[in-house]
Amino acid sequence: MLIAPQTIFLKDGRECLLRSPQAEDAAAVLAHLRQTSAETGFMARYPDEITQTIAEEAALLRRQGEDPLALMAAAFVEGELVANAGLAPVARLDKYRHRAEFGISVKEAFWGQGIGSALLPVVIAAARAAGYLQIELEVVAENRRASALYERFGFEDYGLRERSFRFRDGSFCAEKLMILQL
Repeated sequence: MLIAPQTIFLKDGRECLLRSPQAEDAAAVLAHLRQTSAETGFMARYPDEITQTIAEEAALLRRQGEDPLALMAAAFVEGELVANAGLAPVARLDKYRHRAEFGISVKEAFWGQGIGSALLPVVIAAARAAGYLQIELEVVAENRRASALYERFGFEDYGLRERSFRFRDGSFCAEKLMILQL
């Protein structure tokens, strides 16, 4: 599904366009994912694990635009993709049809500018429109900024997955499981 483009203003006054990324944004989406994965250990992947080609990403973006159950919403500042949020079914089975999973990434230079707070209502509205009854996410337990954002929008903790991430240095971290009932 696609979102209606909308313009917001960041806390520093800059204009920010929220819209669904298109196939022609594939290179920017991949660059964004690699950059945000390099900026923080809170992301699920390392940059070198993002291996899809531009053509593969473009095809994914086209499919998501036509999919009534999946969404990608991005934030652009001065033409640069600075944040990306995704919503997808947990599984495409009838017994799971009511459940969506959510993820978001924001470039470090744009943390604290209100982009997450602007994208979340868009994603929540899309989830409701798609007929989902709940949105689920996992967040690294130490990621207090993200946890606070999700809590402001009504997400609640429902569990802790110990040793969820195993880093290349052998250390671990836990993930909080959070849910929003729609």
